[in-house]
Amino acid sequence: MKKKTFLNVLRGVAVLTLTAGCLVLSACGDETEKDPVPSEPLTVTITGTISHTDYTPGQSGTIIFNRFPASVAEFKQVREQIGREPHGAAALQLMAYEMYRRNKKRGEECIRLNNVTNNITIPISRLNELFYTNSGDPGYQRPYQIAAFLKGATPENGYNPQKPYTIEVRVNPVQNYVYSNDYQANVLYLQVLTKGKDRGEEGVEVIKTHRPGEPSNGDYYIVFKSPGLYSSVKGVSFTTPFNGLD
Repeated sequence: MKKKTFLNVLRGVAVLTLTAGCLVLSACGDETEKDPVPSEPLTVTITGTISHTDYTPGQSGTIIFNRFPASVAEFKQVREQIGREPHGAAALQLMAYEMYRRNKKRGEECIRLNNVTNNITIPISRLNELFYTNSGDPGYQRPYQIAAFLKGATPENGYNPQKPYTIEVRVNPVQNYVYSNDYQANVLYLQVLTKGKDRGEEGVEVIKTHRPGEPSNGDYYIVFKSPGLYSSVKGVSFTTPFNGLD
């Protein structure tokens, strides 16, 4: 299947449209099994500004998209569009986690693309608990974990978000950027808004580094830490089912 990418940039708003993802290894070089064939192209829009250098409380941004990436190839293309911005890395983390819920192999590859190398093992272990572990308690698993970070999703409405999906990110209002000697770059402290936590947000730390061996390559923002994204959100309503995510 041929793949085309259409990109338009207008006054700080970038829109990416992708056709259905690659199907086989021979088609795009980085898939080892057949991918799902989406029913519609993937469209991603990033808006807002978060400074890369100067800590500025009040800055915020949004990422709006119609569905989650279906393949590693699609994830990489979305990264090309939004991964150079701090709030883009936060959104990519949620996308990678949801991809892990759907397919461990694809999801782990995307997680490795979007995190510092020492922030892989613990998140994956926790995601296994949230998505796959049978604890005997039907209320323990959180298939709606990532949905809880999408605008409009609440425990009361079954964590069914508004469409198109929107991820809202802001600069942490009380935590300045901190320089990391190990990575020779600033760690930016951000927050993703959510109705799944009583405080209404969870922290995500992102960094852009030239450190050898890191997937950032001095070009992309990647996640330094994000424990709040894989700590359990509040349980869903017993009367309103979670309908899943596109």
